[in-house]
Amino acid sequence: MQGTENDERYFIVLKEFSVNGKKIQKGWLGCYNYTRTGETSVIVEHCKQTVKLKQEHLKELSKDEAELLIDIQDDSRRCELIQDECLFRSISKIQINDLVQLHKKNKSVGIVKNIENSRRKNEFKICGTLFQVNLLEDHKSRQKKGDQCISINAGEIIHVSHAEVEELDTKNGSTSNKSNEVSTFVSSISIPDYGKNSSTCTSKSHTPTSPDPFERSEYRDLEVGSMVEVRLPSNAVVYGVIRWIGTPEGNRHRFAGIELDYELKHGSDGTFEKNRYFECEQNKALFIQLSKCKPDARFFANESKDICKPSVYEPGKIIQDDLTIQKDVPPVQEDEVRQLMEGKMKGIQGHYNSCYLDSTIFSLFTFTSVLDSILHRPGSHDEKIQRILREDIVYPLRKTGFVHAEKVMKLRKLLGCDTFISAQKDPEEFINVLLHEILAVDPLLKIRSGEKIQECHCYQIILEKDNQVKRPTVQFLLERSFLSCDLKFEEIPSCLLVQMPRFGKQFKMFTEIMPSLELDITDLLNNTLRQCFICGVVAEYECAQCLLDPMLSPGAIKQYCSTCNNQVHSHKRRRDHQFRKFSSPNNGFVKAPFPRHKMELFAVLCIETSHYVSFVKYGSSKYSWVFFDSMADRVGEQNIPEITICPQISDYLMMSEEKLAYTNLKQLDGFAKRLFCDAYMCMYCSPRMSLYK
Repeated sequence: MQGTENDERYFIVLKEFSVNGKKIQKGWLGCYNYTRTGETSVIVEHCKQTVKLKQEHLKELSKDEAELLIDIQDDSRRCELIQDECLFRSISKIQINDLVQLHKKNKSVGIVKNIENSRRKNEFKICGTLFQVNLLEDHKSRQKKGDQCISINAGEIIHVSHAEVEELDTKNGSTSNKSNEVSTFVSSISIPDYGKNSSTCTSKSHTPTSPDPFERSEYRDLEVGSMVEVRLPSNAVVYGVIRWIGTPEGNRHRFAGIELDYELKHGSDGTFEKNRYFECEQNKALFIQLSKCKPDARFFANESKDICKPSVYEPGKIIQDDLTIQKDVPPVQEDEVRQLMEGKMKGIQGHYNSCYLDSTIFSLFTFTSVLDSILHRPGSHDEKIQRILREDIVYPLRKTGFVHAEKVMKLRKLLGCDTFISAQKDPEEFINVLLHEILAVDPLLKIRSGEKIQECHCYQIILEKDNQVKRPTVQFLLERSFLSCDLKFEEIPSCLLVQMPRFGKQFKMFTEIMPSLELDITDLLNNTLRQCFICGVVAEYECAQCLLDPMLSPGAIKQYCSTCNNQVHSHKRRRDHQFRKFSSPNNGFVKAPFPRHKMELFAVLCIETSHYVSFVKYGSSKYSWVFFDSMADRVGEQNIPEITICPQISDYLMMSEEKLAYTNLKQLDGFAKRLFCDAYMCMYCSPRMSLYK
């Protein structure tokens, strides 16, 4: 795996220089080839040879940043943009329906309607980023530009406003309240940073000519992407997501186009009175007056977005600070989460680089009992630490929804190393020290390698870099890692903690990884019945080299019965494969299909550069997900933890691999993008095995 650390690391040249008579221009992009002490070997665009240059000649870029710059042909504009950090950062966060002002076309303003990959070829084989923009009306000349849709690169943008807008009615020239926002945007630019869900509108919306009664509504903050509930004339309540807001032709009221959770007998596919406003499955679209919608009570509370009162953050006034609970408290139930856990000053309060520990404890104990046995296990090396974890942290967290940083600091001071008190650690370091060295619990994993059995608490995925794999699933990575290292689970684990393939916190082997909702470990178990990949009878052989064969259903583990193994490996392309025979239970009474052993995803720890957060499943519903950040905000010297309900990530987690492969992550919900791009450790449990551990 040497050299992987520098894969997909890019830069822009900031100082012109010459190498062997070849002038390397300021503004050219490059990619690292390998590094040595004091010098760097790189590939630079427009230059067919590998060159060497010093660090002061360049500025490092992420892959996303390189994709934004690669389609800008003007080298000087590239340099201007990279030096304007505020603008460049705003452009990198552009989502559908954002307002942008353009350098060309008399500084016109437009709405971003799509973000797509460029087809222009380049030396680095990366996809450039282009923006499809609908130009709005020029308020000075009164020229109508609403029907103009142009494709631009990042270099043509001079201002960004992350605020959703409705299209103007270009048929009659009327303007909505958002028109005023456009005028303000041109004269005085501000760049707030809002996160949101957006959906491309495929039809123009019409602005009401009379006062909109919804503006006086209690729920006037509803927007595209809001999760809402609607009471039908039958008195039934339906739930969904707003995909479009506007005034349909022939109506004077503002309507919402809602994509419902379930099919409705008289629903549509996103059309209303023969006009299409968005796309969804048949019978799952409902159009209704916006004033009749209200926030989905299952997910969103109608509360102020302002920070809580300062008194809440004063240590002496937090009731839970001195709370120690000795009586057993079960994990938080699904119907208690919104009232007990949601909001600011919820979860575990961060302090002095504790995010790695806060996120790990929150993920492992808040909503699941998969590791509760370690809280009660007799004979621990250090019963004091066990008691603090149980009675000062886990039980109060489950009972009150909050744990003060001082409680966590008590635990950190007893972990046996001063670096745990203030230094940034990784989750696996804390897990190994707590479970192995302090509590001395049985290892979570027993993995066979040949004749030896390795015991551990976390499994680090190890594999060679494969440039053909762009957006793998955890299932794919785990299977390939086990086959390449010739490993098998000796027994079904009750809890499986899987570390993603990366080197340190910054160098990721894959820019995106899809956490598998279910992890099928049947074919990774030692001494268990497995099916032939081709005919379905009992398998006896497996071949790691066949895993990479594009003719054999890429991704699936290749295991064969004796007959199929001979047939597959008689092909001239596979005669040199090193297949191996494995042992199977001698049970002639069991017929195919054999039982599958699957584990369920219950949490994902994420890190972008130096801060850990977590996504945790809190119930049986596919939408039961929360996002936890122990340092989401700060007031004075105190960090403010926050728990956010994020049901929308389930839609992305349930995407097929084929659909996800063609999805532009720049368009995803902010939570989903963080989940796919920053995954560090995926946590799985086996509900059946948990009963016996």
